[in-house]
Amino acid sequence: MNLRQIEAFRAVIETGSISRAAERLSISQPAVSKLIQNLESSAGLLLFERRPGRVLPTSEAFLLFEEIERIMTGLNGLQSYVADIRAMHLARLRIGVMPALSVGFIQDILIGYTQAHPSMRVMVQARSTMKIIEWLLSGSIDIGISSHPFDHPEVIQLPLCRRSSVCILPIGHRLSDRSSLVPADLADEYFISFSPDQTLRIDEIFEAAGVKRRLQIEASMAPTVCALVARGLGVALLNPLYIGSFAGMVVSRPFVPTVESEIRILLSRHRPQSLATRAFIDSAKSFVAGLTEAP
Repeated sequence: MNLRQIEAFRAVIETGSISRAAERLSISQPAVSKLIQNLESSAGLLLFERRPGRVLPTSEAFLLFEEIERIMTGLNGLQSYVADIRAMHLARLRIGVMPALSVGFIQDILIGYTQAHPSMRVMVQARSTMKIIEWLLSGSIDIGISSHPFDHPEVIQLPLCRRSSVCILPIGHRLSDRSSLVPADLADEYFISFSPDQTLRIDEIFEAAGVKRRLQIEASMAPTVCALVARGLGVALLNPLYIGSFAGMVVSRPFVPTVESEIRILLSRHRPQSLATRAFIDSAKSFVAGLTEAP
């Protein structure tokens, strides 16, 4: 039995005649008759009694029709399920993000993403870049976001945006009225250090300028650095996108010479990208495209 035979069979049962079935299917009456004959031959059943000018379904035909309707109902449900998959109504996205980008940056991206996909389930976990890589390769997450430089042959790194570091100051700090800052401005200031990959570059800038800072406090995460600055415990240099929810608690000013860092999307090289993952990448790119340089 093939689908065309089944379509002809259903049409004859539902319309009550070969002629009306032919009209429904936009084929000739002989073609419908031939399809019914082939179906009977394939099934080994007499499905219609032929009488002058009409056909009468047999009991076996009604039994077959009931089963076909049950199957077609299931197929219609399957089509609806496929449509839900295509619309990402059943999808989930697991995101790993470095802590520095977990208190503003990722939420800003998710605002547009979840509005566009209201049925999407999203899980966000803030972890170190090395942990994010581990989870990507094990399949525990679908996508990662980090600005820490690394090299791994199994991880794809998609550049998202580059930003020049800014100097963040406590509100009311003596330097907050400056339009930009240079190393000499921070002489003898309490300076909060973090992020080993940037600390070396920053130290080199101050050493080259012959400027000494007071290095009293060191922190491992950007949110902690921002909180320390907000409480007046020092100043710091960091990517402006790390400031996040601390934007109203600190003052940020451009710093020269610049120290750049790049935020990247991380993907497993050997894991196919889902519709949800590709949609998130589009949302992230759209978000950063609308950003202006800090401050």
